[in-house]
Amino acid sequence: MYARDISKKVRSSHRLRGNAGEPLSQPPYGYRKDPQDKKKWIIDPEAAEVVKSIFRMCLEGKGNEAIAGILQEQKVMVPMAYWQSKGLPRGGKNTQPNPYKWCKTTVQKILSQQEYCGDVINFKTYSKSFKNKRRMENDPENWVVFKDVHEPIIARADFEKVQALVARTKRRAPKKGNGKKSVFFDLLYCGDCHKKMHYHTNTKNRDIHYFSCSNNAVDYRGDCPGRHYIRADAIEQVVTLELRRMAEMLRNDEAAFAEMLVQKTNQELLKERKRDEEELQKSIVRSDTVSRLYEKLYEDNATGKVSDEWFMQLSHKYEVERMELKDKISALRRKLAESGQHQRERDSFIKAVRQFMRMDRLTSPLLRELIDHIDVYETEGTGKNRTQRVVIYYRFVGYIEWPGRVDRQNYKADTRKGVAVEYRTDPIPA
Repeated sequence: MYARDISKKVRSSHRLRGNAGEPLSQPPYGYRKDPQDKKKWIIDPEAAEVVKSIFRMCLEGKGNEAIAGILQEQKVMVPMAYWQSKGLPRGGKNTQPNPYKWCKTTVQKILSQQEYCGDVINFKTYSKSFKNKRRMENDPENWVVFKDVHEPIIARADFEKVQALVARTKRRAPKKGNGKKSVFFDLLYCGDCHKKMHYHTNTKNRDIHYFSCSNNAVDYRGDCPGRHYIRADAIEQVVTLELRRMAEMLRNDEAAFAEMLVQKTNQELLKERKRDEEELQKSIVRSDTVSRLYEKLYEDNATGKVSDEWFMQLSHKYEVERMELKDKISALRRKLAESGQHQRERDSFIKAVRQFMRMDRLTSPLLRELIDHIDVYETEGTGKNRTQRVVIYYRFVGYIEWPGRVDRQNYKADTRKGVAVEYRTDPIPA
């Protein structure tokens, strides 16, 4: 009842301030709060120049990806990194390790913000209730717009031209031959940077399909130096060969196969259980700390040491963290309690191997029953002595060291005239 009452008061205050023209959100990239009046925005000269250049490049006909590439080449910090470098308190996590790697969605968001014309737009988002902290997108018809409140960065005419350009820019339909997904979609990852690998079709020969690292420096302005190129038909042959060997072992000695899985999963379970127990203890300690901090904040607000505005901001932050920790602790406890689940998982794994033995081709559902992910490394060597490491990690058991691995033959393919690749399926030695 107390939380509901506070929520009603906050919503009422929020609605009054929003309808009076006071900005309810943080100023967008290019503006900052006026030190003399926190309710007003003033232009941040350094960031405003970047915003102007983005609009200028859009009007020149450059796309979002091209603009992002130019900003990265010029070593322009992304908005979050810029705010952090200036010591500005902005919410959100710094999930981008490269402070200069712009994303096309960031450019798109900047190009769509009407605030750069000098307007204040309130009630873009809303929350359903005090029990649900997720912000929902509000319909534009419910927005409250106040024009010419602060100094504009972009002329209104230029902003409208950009919106017209964006509205006319349609996403192209996939070309014939490239619209079909591979059965290995979402299973292949770069062995070096651990980013997902993207599926492509060769532009000159539409019959050639391949995967490459989504973080490579050549195609995506990423940090991974190699493309980690591998053809789709090659990865299919490698995985088929490995699964056939697994099926052969199951057929020859089912008891030994099952015992190997038990030993493997038990080793992995002990490690995972230890990690989960440590994480659970950390989460419990942090949850207790957050509760104490909230109590102290409430007392400081009651005695006047902390203002109501600052109390609402911090209390919201602590409440969000407390709910996240509560969910995390419950999930970890459930995971630790599910000890009998792994026997059923092993039985499902063996059942999937038996299903593969009855099939003549790989299918997406079957691969997801058997394989967790596949790491693809960069090719090594030259000419016909090239090798490429492809490591398969199976569901529930991870990587499996099969008996007789040293003496067996690996799959080999001629990728083009004079160039052959041998695909090794053993991991890099520790």
